[in-house]
Amino acid sequence: MDLNYLFDIITYSPTFVLIFSTSVCLYNYTSLDKITKLLAYYLGGSLLIALVAYFLGKFLGNNLFLFFVLTLLELFVFMKLYHILLKKKKLVLGMAIFGILLTIADSIYIKAFDVKVFQPYSKILTTLLIVFLALVYFFELIKTEEKLYKHKTNYLSLNSMILCFFAIQFLAFLPLNFLVNVDRQMADYVFVTNAIILMIFYLYLTYFIWKRGRNQKQ
Repeated sequence: MDLNYLFDIITYSPTFVLIFSTSVCLYNYTSLDKITKLLAYYLGGSLLIALVAYFLGKFLGNNLFLFFVLTLLELFVFMKLYHILLKKKKLVLGMAIFGILLTIADSIYIKAFDVKVFQPYSKILTTLLIVFLALVYFFELIKTEEKLYKHKTNYLSLNSMILCFFAIQFLAFLPLNFLVNVDRQMADYVFVTNAIILMIFYLYLTYFIWKRGRNQKQ
């Protein structure tokens, strides 16, 4: 099999995973709580963005501005999630406002039509903000140890996955513009690796939503 063909299959695979994930979310929607509904919105929004990105890329040849739409989606979902989970509500709110303003400013001034100069700084910073909040949540759990042995353990595993995913996203997008301009083949490997990480993350969220929805039904 041609390597480029294999790369194309892997790159588009997260979209098919999102179709499955969104179906699971819709099936369990009525039994979901606030946290799992937020995750369902994230998966559904990601699917919509992925579909729009495919058609824009196919017919217009450029869909880079959707990075900003995805960034705003991540800000809404995960800042809201940590606003629910964390005690430091003002910290989360302040970081959310800062991230939104930066993303809007970034979308106005960055050249989204030119892949060689495109560097989504707001996307990079947003991943870092989410990683920071995931670490804050860990510290709050450590300070209140009894939460680790009660119902909060589900959120501990979710928080761990969020931390790992966005830390990898940060490392992937940080040198992206450099790789595109200097070593395009290496950039392709980064895109493929990121697609695999996306599939793992989406499948985990799907399992988390399905499990929580099933427990609520019982």
